[in-house]
Amino acid sequence: MNKREDWWEYTKRIIRSYPALRRKAESVGDIPCTPAYGASGGHSSGGSPVERAVVDRLTDKEQRRYDAVRAAISATEAMKHGRQRMELIDCVYWKRSHTLYGAAMCVPVSEATAKRWNGTFVRLVAEKLNLP
Repeated sequence: MNKREDWWEYTKRIIRSYPALRRKAESVGDIPCTPAYGASGGHSSGGSPVERAVVDRLTDKEQRRYDAVRAAISATEAMKHGRQRMELIDCVYWKRSHTLYGAAMCVPVSEATAKRWNGTFVRLVAEKLNLP
């Protein structure tokens, strides 16, 4: 595998992992952090809400990946045809319901345009991650 294929595939895996990272990042805010006093003295077998929030938060590496994809999404949404570009990315990477060429038909754009938009998005994420 050449160097481009290494970072290209790595970046695509990070893009695919974005929904799980987003769920994890958003779930931390959903945990109530008030003490629950009761017969057990406020402690339960699952730990305190604060302890669970700290354990469940994104690691530094996950946070970096989440931020890179989030920044690429924001940049893409601001581009011409941003909504269609994101629809294509959603179908290919997050819903995984279409190949790139199938998603092109749904958006609808030509295969060449879909390929170009995909490449732009992957490069944006790689740039945000400081990859070659």
